[in-house]
Amino acid sequence: MVRFNIAMNHQRTSLLCFLTFLLLWDYSASQRTVQIQQGRLYRAKGYPVIVSCNVSGYETNTQQEFEFSFFSPDNPQQEINIISTKDTNFAYAKYGGRVRQNDIFIDRRSKDSVLLHIRKLVDGDTGEYECHTPNTDSKYFGTYNDKMNLTVIEDTLEATLGKETLNKFEGDPLQLKCEVSKQTLQHTHISVTWYLNKTPDLRVPIISLMRDFVLNPGSEYRARYEAGHIGLDKIGETTYRLSISQLQQSDQGQIYCEAGEWIQDPDRSWYQIASKTTAATTVNVQSVGKDFNTQIVTNQGPLTEGDTLEIRCTVEAQNIPDRYFSVVWLRNNEKMASFGPTGVLDIGDSYTTRESNRQVKVVKKSNSDYLFIAYHVSKEDSGTYQCRVTEMEKGSGENFISKTPKSSSEVVLDIRSLPSNLSVVVSSNTVDITEGDSLHFDCKVTGSQGHLSVTWRLSQGHDIITLNQIGVLQPGSSYQERIRSGDIRVDRVSQELFTLEISNSLASDQGTYMCVVTECTIEANGKWKQEESKFHEVAVTINLLRSVLTAELKSRTINVKDTETITLQCKVKGPKVPLTITWTFMAKGSQAENIVVIHYDGKITWGEKTSNFKFKTIVEKTESDSNLKITRASSTEMGKYQCVAEAWINEVQLANVYSNELEVIVSKPVSKLSISSEPMTIKSKVNANVEIECKITASTYQDSQFEVSWYASKYDEELSNKTILKTDRNNILMPEELMNSHEMKNKYQSKRCSRSSYKLSILQTDLTDSGKYYCVVEEWLQDANNIWYSLDKKSVEIEVDIASIENKLQVSKTNATMIVHENKEFEVNCTFSSEVQSASQFSVTWYYQNSSYTKKPLLKLKHNSMFEFLGGDKELMKRMQFYSPSVGTYSLVIQKADVGDSGIYSCQVDEWIMNSKNQLHFQSSDVSGFTNVEIHYPEKKLHVHKSDVSISLVEKQGSFKLKCSIDSISSRESTFEVTWWKRTEQGENQAIFIAQRNSTLRFLNGTKSILLFERPTAKLYTLTVQRAEVTDSGSYYCRVKELLLSPRNQWHEIAADTSGTSTVDIKQEEHSIFSTVCTSQSLFSFVFIYPFIVIVLLIMVMLYLYYKLWKAEGTHKSCKENGPSLWPERDPLKYFKEIDAQDENPNGGDVEMNSGTRELTNFLSFDSERSNNSQKVS
Repeated sequence: MVRFNIAMNHQRTSLLCFLTFLLLWDYSASQRTVQIQQGRLYRAKGYPVIVSCNVSGYETNTQQEFEFSFFSPDNPQQEINIISTKDTNFAYAKYGGRVRQNDIFIDRRSKDSVLLHIRKLVDGDTGEYECHTPNTDSKYFGTYNDKMNLTVIEDTLEATLGKETLNKFEGDPLQLKCEVSKQTLQHTHISVTWYLNKTPDLRVPIISLMRDFVLNPGSEYRARYEAGHIGLDKIGETTYRLSISQLQQSDQGQIYCEAGEWIQDPDRSWYQIASKTTAATTVNVQSVGKDFNTQIVTNQGPLTEGDTLEIRCTVEAQNIPDRYFSVVWLRNNEKMASFGPTGVLDIGDSYTTRESNRQVKVVKKSNSDYLFIAYHVSKEDSGTYQCRVTEMEKGSGENFISKTPKSSSEVVLDIRSLPSNLSVVVSSNTVDITEGDSLHFDCKVTGSQGHLSVTWRLSQGHDIITLNQIGVLQPGSSYQERIRSGDIRVDRVSQELFTLEISNSLASDQGTYMCVVTECTIEANGKWKQEESKFHEVAVTINLLRSVLTAELKSRTINVKDTETITLQCKVKGPKVPLTITWTFMAKGSQAENIVVIHYDGKITWGEKTSNFKFKTIVEKTESDSNLKITRASSTEMGKYQCVAEAWINEVQLANVYSNELEVIVSKPVSKLSISSEPMTIKSKVNANVEIECKITASTYQDSQFEVSWYASKYDEELSNKTILKTDRNNILMPEELMNSHEMKNKYQSKRCSRSSYKLSILQTDLTDSGKYYCVVEEWLQDANNIWYSLDKKSVEIEVDIASIENKLQVSKTNATMIVHENKEFEVNCTFSSEVQSASQFSVTWYYQNSSYTKKPLLKLKHNSMFEFLGGDKELMKRMQFYSPSVGTYSLVIQKADVGDSGIYSCQVDEWIMNSKNQLHFQSSDVSGFTNVEIHYPEKKLHVHKSDVSISLVEKQGSFKLKCSIDSISSRESTFEVTWWKRTEQGENQAIFIAQRNSTLRFLNGTKSILLFERPTAKLYTLTVQRAEVTDSGSYYCRVKELLLSPRNQWHEIAADTSGTSTVDIKQEEHSIFSTVCTSQSLFSFVFIYPFIVIVLLIMVMLYLYYKLWKAEGTHKSCKENGPSLWPERDPLKYFKEIDAQDENPNGGDVEMNSGTRELTNFLSFDSERSNNSQKVS
């Protein structure tokens, strides 16, 4: 039985599951689903986009309609119709024109699938697209629309190739470079394809680099690619090079490259978003032929004896580098020279001598050009010239086989003879000089046809020097020593100009100088032949040296700084002769002593008593000047300087001269220290090493030494404004306060790279290393006494920004503006993303900035949930509250906002991660956007009642009240200051009373005795003028100031308003009996008060007597009667009826009145007793 129950239960469960499956299948099968292409899609501006959309799960077999709409990011709630398959007027105006122009259309693929085409994207197409299908079923069930996002990006793809025409031969190599670049922010790939246009209609792909970096050759080039003759290489970041090792005839045409940019869509498919085609390079490929030609070219124009002959043989052929040729030059069919196929030169027999004299030269200028040069041709070189070229075919070994030679055309040359028109002219600008000056002569020769030999001669018949026709110098016997010393020089400046120069002239050099020129020609046998000789002369006068020699001492550094250089120049004017310069120095209060003597032969002698100059002085000497440089000047070098010049020629002193004295003053130097650092901002990642370089770009002196200190002003307050380390002038490293801790001990390293370069290394950086670093350089100098002293310090600032490697912390950058009224509270939120690690802890710092101050911190919530107030404004601290309404959101609340709280609020969130040692590690940081808070005063709503009133009184007979009523106020917390003013008949306004905000009353102009101030209600103020007099006449009004106490306990005026005018007219008093009584206190009391008191007392006595009589009579009657029932005849109104009867019947009134009185007394007694009984029962 148990088994039967279990089986039945199992069957019921199976049946229930089956029925549930059928219901779910039926539910899903009949549910409509619209699906648009998965986004977000990125497409380039100016290119097309295709978006697919399909629908499934509809009941009927009806063709489905589709509608596409657009939602702009600027207004995501506004739907804009684009296009519909059903309604041709579906599009809004924004897309109507593009739809009519077929720029946007729908391509139906089936009855339930379509494609949306946009031919050319624009910037405004960025947004959200919706595909909607109207219901065609009997009921609504499922989804009828779907959305996707499209982002239009800029087309940054560029491809360039130089447009040119290349003429190539078969077998030549070809290389073309295509520059392709992009600036797209999204991750995209580049494809490059090289094409060959053989004809305008035939485009052949050569080779492609696909988007997946795979090379794919074209079908016509696959075999050559596999053989290694076709290649595509990427060089650098943007260059793609096409290489064809051996061109073929089929490669002729226009070659260009096409670049494509591809992006991967969310469905993992690749889509080409942009493409660019470059200009084409035209390549012409010529076939290689076997024939060749030869050409001969000679000098242009006729040749004269002595000219240079050039004969150029040119070989015209294809593929010359792979062929061999032999070239022979012929004159009158006689071999002049030949150039073999291997480059071996062979000179003909008739030109061997001239080749050895370097008058013949043969040069191979290129593979096709061969040049024969003959120098100094003569008449014998006339004749018929020709080139003969033979192609040589390489045989076995080193042998060559000659083929049929080819000769060039013949060229006939006629060498003209030289005419003789020789002429000689000597000139000189030094015909009248001083002893020691230089003599200079120019000998100009014209009309020469051959080679020239020039001889310079003095009038006494002595030859000075000869320059023969081949350029060899031949000195005269009396002048050999002076020529060897360089005092006498001869030059051939040009073809026609010869010069003679004599330095250090002597008195014996005076006389007449002659230039003798002889024309020479070379015969065919190589011997020289003298043709003609001519001369010309000039006279020279030489004066004595001692009459013109002078010396002058000058300097631009007579006022120098300590350790600077003193530079003195001794300038000697006169002939250029050997000089001995003596420098002297005379300190204050002492005699002149020699510093140094520079002899004319270069020897230097230092003075004995001025030894301090020897190791710090540099002396220089030229032909006519001498410079004295004293380095590291000090006070010991301050004094008067002088130089003495002695003229020597050929070891004989001819004259001496003293210069002027020059006084030099030495003072302390001014610092020229200049430092720099590049770059000024360094950005790096966490755990990287950062180097900061501090360069000394300028110093006061070259031998200055420096002390370099490194300071840090980090963003982390605990590490801010600390000294890192210091390197003294001896390059000794001294750690400072920031390196005292164990953690920081190995954090920093410093090194001196060079004399002017210092580097600070920050190892294993983290985010706390961000901040500003300062390099401070102090320059040290050593004076002449070897004592060190320092000059002013110079510093440079370097900012270091350390960014997290994976910074997922993103604080909202939304900027907002908030307007708040004073005394209201406002709230500023700091929200960050939730993609950070779950174990992260955060610290939040709030910042405030107004127009007068820089950004400053207010409040900090540390990662340990402890608060720290940073602003220093204690009053603001009391009004600040902080709370976190949700994860990732922190709120700062300022209560009772003050106008001074206006400004920009922002926050900074720091992320902290617990490391493996359970220590918090600073991970990342980010700052928010800003919230601009504007605190306004309450709206001015103060209004004082403005009705005008007229009051007329008699003097001293009363008072008048002035009312000041406030109809509306600006704030409930306001308080008021009320001032009453009086405007006299003369138009003057006088303040008479002030009720201040602190309830202080001020009576002005002596009005205290007559004014009465009252405040019946919160908004009503009254001022009563008592015992008004004629002088109180005038116009009165009140002015109300509305004051509000700010949260910072400062009163400020919100608004002010003035009431209407009360015009008061006080008339003079008219004297009467009544006024006399009223104005006299004693008469008033006697006439009115005393009689009134007497009358009141008499009435009271009469009432008392009446009461005593009435009481005695009532008691007597009650003793005689038993007291009849109060309700005789059951008529409680009997008493009142009897009274009425008495009125009608006055007779017997006394009896009836007594009876009535008695019954009334009984009635009152009974009623009083019943009332007491009722109280007891209760």
